[in-house]
Amino acid sequence: GYVTRLNLVTGAWQARWSDGFDDPLGIVSQGDRLYMVDAGRHVIALDMDSGDELDRWTLEIDNVFLNDIAIDPDGRIWVTDTRGGRVFGLVEGSWRLLFEGDPFTGANGIEYVDGWIYVVCSSGVGNLIRVQPDTLATTVLLEGEGSLDGVVTDGRGGLVLSDLRGRLLHWSETSGLTVLDGYEDEEIMLNSIGGTPDGRFILAPHWSSSRLSAYEIHYPAR
Repeated sequence: GYVTRLNLVTGAWQARWSDGFDDPLGIVSQGDRLYMVDAGRHVIALDMDSGDELDRWTLEIDNVFLNDIAIDPDGRIWVTDTRGGRVFGLVEGSWRLLFEGDPFTGANGIEYVDGWIYVVCSSGVGNLIRVQPDTLATTVLLEGEGSLDGVVTDGRGGLVLSDLRGRLLHWSETSGLTVLDGYEDEEIMLNSIGGTPDGRFILAPHWSSSRLSAYEIHYPAR
């Protein structure tokens, strides 16, 4: 497994920017570090310039599949376990179980946005959950929306979501859920997504076909 890097300004493409991993999954950056889930069990810190491995933390429990990762401004790392329907915290090298079971069954994508942690659930559960990071109070915002995989900010208080079946979605508290693009019948899937901080550009990988789509999103005037 390896990490590829694309410069969105210059277009420079580094196909194997950091190499030698087993199965890289979720990825997030803060400061001069990039944090990545590998092999469903490890969180790895990489140097943002060189790609060198700086640290590694392994969750030593059975029946776990760590998937996506987020980090809040206090440096707390949040990691989903899709197989166990759990969310773990990693603070100063120590693991802590934060949530388990309903409504986090199939917990998949996770993102810190505007003071909140958002979690989406796959496995046909289709939940979107908002978490207050300090109190851990939760609010279920969506239920039964397919197999949600990715969640990123739209840069204006809402979220862009991906559904594994092949739907790109937008959600906000004022407008609800909108389908931006859909190709459920093409069997190319839509996995965890990334985007620019302003939500204008969304990068969407398709795992089954080894493709990457790029979207420019035009939102209604606020």
